[in-house]
Amino acid sequence: MPLLAYLWFNAVLCLAAVSDVRSFRIPNLLSVLLALGAVAVHAPADWAEALSRLGSLLMVSGLAGVLWLRGMLGGGDLKLLAACALWMPLPALGLFAFVLGWAGALQGIGALILMRRTLRAGPVAARHAHRMPYGLSIAAAGLIWSSLRLMA
Repeated sequence: MPLLAYLWFNAVLCLAAVSDVRSFRIPNLLSVLLALGAVAVHAPADWAEALSRLGSLLMVSGLAGVLWLRGMLGGGDLKLLAACALWMPLPALGLFAFVLGWAGALQGIGALILMRRTLRAGPVAARHAHRMPYGLSIAAAGLIWSSLRLMA
């Protein structure tokens, strides 16, 4: 992965994570910038890679779409995951999914600990205790995935 592509990918992911942590929202503009970067800054080398990235997009969008329909994933998370998938050929998707699973599990454990402490503080403090800004886990997985790609 070229340095400019690495910087673009990670900068947009970091902005998405900060926005999600602060407001439980990921602006559509960030997902659009991430998707545009996949084409403009890190364009596929050939048709095979383009089709592979399209396969990643379809797979991630399908799985994330099911989670969104069941209320297990936010719409901003779905769009951010789809935009990330545009950067990844199918063989690279497994590593991203593995890291995302670990990042989500660690964030989930942290959220459970925080929720337990928050619930003790009373109902006003517990207003958002059941929510988890998953954009943080998506960004962490993207940072790790892209760093490994940069070193390769």
